[in-house]
Amino acid sequence: MSSQILKLAGKLGLSPDQEKDFLEAMQAGNRSRSALVITPRAPEGYVPPVPADAVSRPWSHPRVVVPPEGETEAKPGSLPDYGHGFYYPLDLSSVWETAPLEHLPFRPERCLDMCASPGGKSILAQARVAPGEHIANEVHPRRLGILRHNLLRCGFLNLYTQRLRPDQWAEQAPGCFDLILADAPCSGQSLLAKGIPNPGCFHPAATGGNAKRQRGILLAALQCLAPGGFLLYTTCTYAPEENERNVLYLLKRHPELETVSVPELEPFHSGLTEEACYRLMPFHGAGAGGFTCLLHKKGEKPPRPPRADELLAWPIHAMGSQVS
Repeated sequence: MSSQILKLAGKLGLSPDQEKDFLEAMQAGNRSRSALVITPRAPEGYVPPVPADAVSRPWSHPRVVVPPEGETEAKPGSLPDYGHGFYYPLDLSSVWETAPLEHLPFRPERCLDMCASPGGKSILAQARVAPGEHIANEVHPRRLGILRHNLLRCGFLNLYTQRLRPDQWAEQAPGCFDLILADAPCSGQSLLAKGIPNPGCFHPAATGGNAKRQRGILLAALQCLAPGGFLLYTTCTYAPEENERNVLYLLKRHPELETVSVPELEPFHSGLTEEACYRLMPFHGAGAGGFTCLLHKKGEKPPRPPRADELLAWPIHAMGSQVS
């Protein structure tokens, strides 16, 4: 066990038993849990060809199916129904991270997923709140291709894609969105809990560099957020610099922001702050782990400002019927 992992474990606000469980999980590398999101492509009443776990999870969703832990049948991504687009597989942690969306007081008129590839958070947002207009953004061309392929395969009808940088969004769409998803690029420390090597992910240069980039993304996102709107910030890493400290940075810099309590996530409340920040750890049995915080921009919801038509230049629905 590296000294950097041991040092991180001591910074997470865990009890001695939890710290031991965390270190064991990181060493075991087998804490990934699969979940399947049923898509619009699936026939009415569709049941995936995998058994469903009987565990009740108050933060899950009816369109999410969780195979039993340790399921040894064929991987969901290798089955024909995956190719047909009937479901989208992801780590159960992602389902947990999007649970705060259930607490929005309205159906979002406009949603921007600022760091969308490969598409899981956009797909979960569609399942949970079905935004009226949804733009999934990815700046890297190759990842944009993966994103479009996944959304097309799953049969979504009201999605668009874009490839703008965060600063370009801030310039071109100020105050245009009432929901923004920021699943920010991070050090990806939870990959180790899945058994996937990720050299250097605990080094201060990695966590510090990612935290700085995340703050830039979040500050740009806030410029795009309308008063009364919501920003969901999520990561798949454990470092406080990339999680709670970023939230506290935003709250200090933007007094119009507040965190939103999520009752079903209270068992996961971070021990590092009294704000409504939640941590899923690999010893919780619901995936490799993650962080989530829903931020509300206080103020009366104004009329939607104009939005440039070119931001909707790459619709998904125009090609959806070509996917089989």
